[in-house]
Amino acid sequence: MQDHVEIVTKDDVLKHIKNGDAVIVNVLAKSAYDDVHIRGSISIPFDQIEGDGWKQLDRRKKVITYCASSSCNASKKAAAILIERGLNAAAYEGGIKEWVESRLPTDGIKR
Repeated sequence: MQDHVEIVTKDDVLKHIKNGDAVIVNVLAKSAYDDVHIRGSISIPFDQIEGDGWKQLDRRKKVITYCASSSCNASKKAAAILIERGLNAAAYEGGIKEWVESRLPTDGIKR
């Protein structure tokens, strides 16, 4: 199921943010999103991706999911679910950990 998921890098995510051609989705719990998240990303926790929370996504844009770090596979699982539902999705496996360590733009109460 997850072997067909495109993996993107932080540079890819930055490019998509700059171009405005993707929706960046944090699939962690809302409290983790509130703490710190990629600037411009939205929160749809994994359990909502499994439910009907994914329906709010713009099907015309690529969807890039991310979670905590490369040791968390929720982003890849979420992207696989979105692909099965007909969306153009990819996973950013570096997650918020790599993003913060790279000093890239974040928002949240702990940024």
